[in-house]
Amino acid sequence: MDRAAWSEHARLDRMQASPVPPTELAKPLYTQVYEYLAERIFSGALPPDTKLSERELSRELEISRMTARRALTELVNEGLLIRRHGAGTFVAKPKVTYAPQELVSLTKALRPPRIGVTSQLLEFNVVPAGQRLAAVLRLDLGTPLYCVVRLRLANHVPSILERCYLPQERFPDLQEYDLERTSIHDILGQVYGLRMDRSDQTIEAVTASEILSRQLRIEEGFPLLLITRTAFPAGEDIPVEHAQAYLRSDYARLRLEVSQDFGEDRRDKEA
Repeated sequence: MDRAAWSEHARLDRMQASPVPPTELAKPLYTQVYEYLAERIFSGALPPDTKLSERELSRELEISRMTARRALTELVNEGLLIRRHGAGTFVAKPKVTYAPQELVSLTKALRPPRIGVTSQLLEFNVVPAGQRLAAVLRLDLGTPLYCVVRLRLANHVPSILERCYLPQERFPDLQEYDLERTSIHDILGQVYGLRMDRSDQTIEAVTASEILSRQLRIEEGFPLLLITRTAFPAGEDIPVEHAQAYLRSDYARLRLEVSQDFGEDRRDKEA
């Protein structure tokens, strides 16, 4: 919405005079302000830790402070803004929730509400399998592997660095597909007819190396979460993918669902 349109809405907001046709009031003004600010957050125009104030917002958009306050409150409720006691209201860091117990790609894991997600393909190479990768993927030493390195950005902020290895012979011409906009698991299913139904995953705390710090645009030694995944196709015992995902600790969180039979503990105590 341009400045002229904002001025007109502000005038209507102040006047409260003659009735306005319903079509012009389809959306409350605070909702339009909310959507305008949300779009600026998603686009990166308002990066994390940007301070917003009711006074400046009302002056810039020519709206009442009450309208500005309500729009900011809605954004706080959605998690796009955060209020810091004694400091003000700031653009929040986009927390990406990753559920490691689910066999999903990071492309799908990075789709919570109110987070704009993009990917950058940093590397696509063919490398020989060393001892570790050959053992994990149960291949001969030196077997050609695709090495795919992608950077995931949440609201234009680098959040996850993913490094994935797949046997070249099993997936010929993988380079022909759009690995920035498409999930690798979707490609494996739709193009190569493989559906992943099992994975072994580990989670550990690590610190950013010099290379990781450059890729994620953080300081060397910054705390990260490393999720290592080895994925198996349905009905097969030989894995076809080994991946490492480095999650920035300030932009990521893990969600676990745990079921436990407390009745057994109770029976043990009664015995």
